[in-house]
Amino acid sequence: MEPPHIHVDTGEGECKYWLEPIRLARSRNIGPVELRRIEAAVFEHQDLFKEKWHEFFHH
Repeated sequence: MEPPHIHVDTGEGECKYWLEPIRLARSRNIGPVELRRIEAAVFEHQDLFKEKWHEFFHH
């Protein structure tokens, strides 16, 4: 199983962020400004994302 991560779909592109530590795994069709905005949100909500990831995959 992969480490905790999230996928983000913007409608025009998509990306994947690892959560421990936070880093961009990949992106497609998302510009640098949008990636910075997404990354800021990932940092802001990291604890919630990790909690939900563990709930989903460990039940």
